[in-house]
Amino acid sequence: MTNEAIMERLDKIEENIAFLTERAKATEELKNDLSPIVHDGFKVLMHEFGSIEHGFQLEDLTEFIKKAMVSFKNMTYMLDKMEDAIDLWKTIEPLMHSSVPQLIQYMDSLEQRGVFDTYRAMIEIRAQVAETYGPENLRNMGDSFVFLIGMLEKLGDPKVRMMIEGAANAFSELDLTEVKPTGPIGMVSGMASKDAKRGLGVMLEMTKTLGKIGLEVPKVDEKAAEKAAMAAEAAETKKASK
Repeated sequence: MTNEAIMERLDKIEENIAFLTERAKATEELKNDLSPIVHDGFKVLMHEFGSIEHGFQLEDLTEFIKKAMVSFKNMTYMLDKMEDAIDLWKTIEPLMHSSVPQLIQYMDSLEQRGVFDTYRAMIEIRAQVAETYGPENLRNMGDSFVFLIGMLEKLGDPKVRMMIEGAANAFSELDLTEVKPTGPIGMVSGMASKDAKRGLGVMLEMTKTLGKIGLEVPKVDEKAAEKAAMAAEAAETKKASK
């Protein structure tokens, strides 16, 4: 081997040694940089593990692995159902983008029209009723409520509404301060007007209609009357105490 070949090989060896030296130096620098971080991280990790030491044992991990292996079928079923739920959500989500704003707009319109204020007032009225009357009183009023509902149903007849509205308007226009004493002669002269004759005809028709109704005054049961009196007295006592 010639001297030139030997020198060439020595140069290559020096280059490799220099490369390895640089790599070792870089590794040493990286080690020096990471050592404090690893040390602090290890201390934090040991501290965290120490905080859960009383609630975790290696046997618990073994038991968990055993149960997980036995429950693979249930876990697979759960994942399938979760996939179905995700598919359902993907189907519903586009609908919600359009329906939710519409629902918000509808609720806002109800708020502007005072619907919720009306319900709040109704709740306050119910609270006042509950303060005044107990459950037993309300049970006793059940028949009356049913009767009133039946009367409201009859008010759906346009003729009945027209008669009630006309009577209400007539009474609102009536001024009792202008009523003058009237004798038999005044009554006869007053009946000459068309309104008086028409009113007398209405009263006559109402009298005929009432005559067709067989109203019988029921006898009041003494026990029921006593019970109602006791309930009313209890309600008054409760109201006075408040």
